Amino acid sequence: MADAAALGPLIRNLRTRRGLRLEDVAKRSGYTKGFLSKIENGRASPPIATLMRLAEALNVDPTVFFHANGNGSNGAGADPHATVHITPDRRTKVLNAGAGPGYTYWSLAAQRTHKAMEPFLLTVHPGEFDPKKTFQHPGEEFLYVLEGAMDYRVGSETFSLGPGDSLYFDSTRPHAPHPKGGPVTFLAMFYAPPRPEAPAKRRAPRAKARKK
Repeated sequence: MADAAALGPLIRNLRTRRGLRLEDVAKRSGYTKGFLSKIENGRASPPIATLMRLAEALNVDPTVFFHANGNGSNGAGADPHATVHITPDRRTKVLNAGAGPGYTYWSLAAQRTHKAMEPFLLTVHPGEFDPKKTFQHPGEEFLYVLEGAMDYRVGSETFSLGPGDSLYFDSTRPHAPHPKGGPVTFLAMFYAPPRPEAPAKRRAPRAKARKK
C-alpha cells in the first residue's frame, strides 16, 4: 500500500475527478470529514479495511491503493463472474502503512476486480510491531492460523491460537495479534459490508393554484 504521503493525493485525485466533496465521501463511507481530510493531507495512515470502505465510496477497485510487486491486478478479473487462480509467485505484496512495522501482508485476490471480501496471507513478527496498537474497522473478519502461535485480543477477550485454530469476529471491536515465541502466519479475510443508501427525501407536493 502507498505510504501516507503518496496515498493522500491519490485519494484526493480520485475524489475530485468524480466531482465529490469531502462531505460526500464522508456520508458514503461513514467516516468523518476531519478524518478524511487528515488522510488526504498525509497526516493519517488508514488500514486496509478503511481503504476498502473508501474504495467503495469512490467506486474504485481497492487494489488502486496497493503497490504491487509486479504481479498485481492486470485486468484478468474484470469479469464479475471470473475465477482467479493465484499461484504463490503471483501473490501481491501489500505495504500496509496503517498497520505499522512488523506486519507482512500478501494479497491473495488482487487480480480480481469484483469481490465482496479481501483475503490476505499475514505474518506478524514479534519484537517489530507495536504491542499497544489495536485495530477497529467496519465489517467482519475471519482468521485461520497456519504457522506459529499467538494470543489474539478481541475486545476484552483473549484467545490462544495455534495452527488450525480460527476466529470469526465483529471487526468494529478493538482487536490485535500478539505472536508467541516467533513469527505467526495466518489467513485473514476482511469483509466490509456496503453502507445502506440514505432514503431519498420526498418533496412536499405543491399546492394547486385555486381557480378564480
